[in-house]
Amino acid sequence: MQFPGIPENEEERLKSLYLADLLDTRDDERFDRLTRLAKKIFQVPVVLISLLDRERQWLLACEGLGTRETPRNISFCGHAILQEGPFIVTDATQDERFHDNPLVTGEPHIRFYAGYPVHLPGGEVAGTLCLIHTTPRGFNDDDIASLKDLAFIVEDEFQVIGMAMTDSLTGISNRRGFYKMGEKRFSSLTKKGVAFSLIFFDLDKFKPINDLWGHAEGDEVLKRFSEQLFQHLSPGDIAGRLGGDEFAVLITNKERTDAFLSALRKSMDAYNQRSGKPYNINYSFGVLHNDVGAWPSLGEMIKESDSVMYSKKRRKSL
Repeated sequence: MQFPGIPENEEERLKSLYLADLLDTRDDERFDRLTRLAKKIFQVPVVLISLLDRERQWLLACEGLGTRETPRNISFCGHAILQEGPFIVTDATQDERFHDNPLVTGEPHIRFYAGYPVHLPGGEVAGTLCLIHTTPRGFNDDDIASLKDLAFIVEDEFQVIGMAMTDSLTGISNRRGFYKMGEKRFSSLTKKGVAFSLIFFDLDKFKPINDLWGHAEGDEVLKRFSEQLFQHLSPGDIAGRLGGDEFAVLITNKERTDAFLSALRKSMDAYNQRSGKPYNINYSFGVLHNDVGAWPSLGEMIKESDSVMYSKKRRKSL
């Protein structure tokens, strides 16, 4: 059996996949209807929309299969995401890459596989739309064109979801997106007993920038600060613009909090030195650590970290 390779941009791919907040989502009719349609068009027993996590394959939509995830290292889709176009296996039992794969020798007894990569709005590959049959079959150019069309519709749905959850100015999560993703992270990490951190940011002297140099310059400040936040995130972390010049970051491992803040400070100082602007972008922040059971909800953490930040901000202005 041949194990699938790893994309060259794997860490950036995973970061974007986690920020899209599609993993562990199920029973979304917009995706389920596409797999039902594909099953009818291609007359196959199984149609999947897969997402490739670090070590698993999550099935966002699953028509004809009784499981929601499989190991990535035995997945056909792990091979398919390395392709620019379709990945076709007409008879897995005769293919040296797959003939002894447990998905071929056992359930679901894959013989035919056709997958087309699906991408997130930023261009990173998320997974595939794939067809599976228990008997070998061919797949002609018209079939490939139809599969491609359906894969592009999946990408359109990703785009719609992303627009609803993304701040249009900065490109990071908006308030709705941050709360939606953050609450899922809060619940998951709390159940696992993992300590994490929430950082609340507010830009210093942002109003004078708007007043003196105009709102276009103020928008530029918001975009540059968002870029600095985003570049230091690790896969699983979340950054969001909660409104105005207020931002929040959820660090999914408490031990990385100081490193994140240090890297942000260094890169922000470097930006200020080279920007040539008549002002610096400075900020205040408040940090809360959620050791197991320390906070009842993400909302309570955000509220308290906001208070911590403003207390520090007032002390700076004295």
